[in-house]
Amino acid sequence: MSLFNENHIHQPLADAMRPQTLAEIVGQQQLLNVGQPLRQIIDKKIAISLILWGPPGTGKSTLAYVMAKTFKLPFEKFNASTENKATLQEFVNVHPNESFVLQLDEIHRLTKPIQDFLLPYLESGQILLVGTTTENPVITINPAIRSRCQLFEFKPVASDDIVPVLQRTSQSVYHFDLADDLALMIGNCANGDVRVALNILETLVAMHGEQLNREQIAEFAKNQHFVFDKDATNHYDYLSAFQDSVGGSDTDAALYYLSVILNSGDLESVIRRIRDLAYMNVGLADAKAVDTAVLACQTAHEVGLPRASTHLAYATITLCLAPKSDSASMSYNRANEDGKGSNQLHVMPRYLRDAHYKHSVETTGGGDMLNPFEQPHQVAQQQYLPDDLIDRRYYKPRDNKREQALYQRYQSLHQYIYAKQADKHKGSN
Repeated sequence: MSLFNENHIHQPLADAMRPQTLAEIVGQQQLLNVGQPLRQIIDKKIAISLILWGPPGTGKSTLAYVMAKTFKLPFEKFNASTENKATLQEFVNVHPNESFVLQLDEIHRLTKPIQDFLLPYLESGQILLVGTTTENPVITINPAIRSRCQLFEFKPVASDDIVPVLQRTSQSVYHFDLADDLALMIGNCANGDVRVALNILETLVAMHGEQLNREQIAEFAKNQHFVFDKDATNHYDYLSAFQDSVGGSDTDAALYYLSVILNSGDLESVIRRIRDLAYMNVGLADAKAVDTAVLACQTAHEVGLPRASTHLAYATITLCLAPKSDSASMSYNRANEDGKGSNQLHVMPRYLRDAHYKHSVETTGGGDMLNPFEQPHQVAQQQYLPDDLIDRRYYKPRDNKREQALYQRYQSLHQYIYAKQADKHKGSN
């Protein structure tokens, strides 16, 4: 197998080994095993647009290509960061009387003009969209596009799943058998990214050929700051252990796992985990500790390794020793039980509606409400919840000192805001 095309231009190994069928795609069993929703969409050729999100190198673009082959439809690629509407118009002109699969990379960067151009073709079915992104689509993608797509999250590919890809590539391209332990070491370097694993293999074989050994892989990984540990343990295990140790308030364990991760050069993952931990594990129990940890992460990012290790240790110790609370996430989950249903089920008070456009008050009642800043205590005694949700209590504190104080204020505010509704209810009885 040659990695040069007919024009003698080098073809990247990852592109040459791109899967052609569902059976060749590795990882994502939670989506692609028989019977799973995404697998059913493809097997049954259900013509529905998709948004696939997750880390790089996890198979999102590959799945779009395989989907087009399975559906026997033309395949076009578009990058929202670098291409414009004229390219899309050309695709539509090339396929005037047929549907085609459009893989729209970096869909979170979609501009409004391109979005407006796409919508009619999504509605007509001429374009079967497969948007790919590394960003959470619920946060970053316009609802007009998102509502017309099914969302599926891709996970980092486990090292064990990358091993057969590397061994198959070694046999078909380089004509030698790559030992299991060497393939696993390279897989661990890739941080769940199949493309990175193949790029590492291509470089190492170019350097050492089939004489490749453990020491050469370890030295290359160290110099390139790839995620790597000498015992070939999955890097994500250390990240998980770090996160669990902070959540469990074990300072010494958290510092140990922090050092292992930072010695692999993975600054970004630690910063992401600490920022997440601050809000998810400490949260309302100690707002000052949350702010301290987030600020330390910002400084660490600016300073970089090796000095950033001190800032991250500072943040880690702060979070380990802080009281813990998950009340924010649990409160949201309770609210989401009502919020995830149709918004027509729970009608908001009319005066809460948008009041920025002309005649909004006369048309919908929007904005015809009491101004809190003109009321005693800067709190208006008026209803905010829909009628059928007035009795809901989503926020429930944990038993730490700060949240108990917050909860007293929460109860006082609720009683004051809804005092008139409570009096009215008593009168009706």
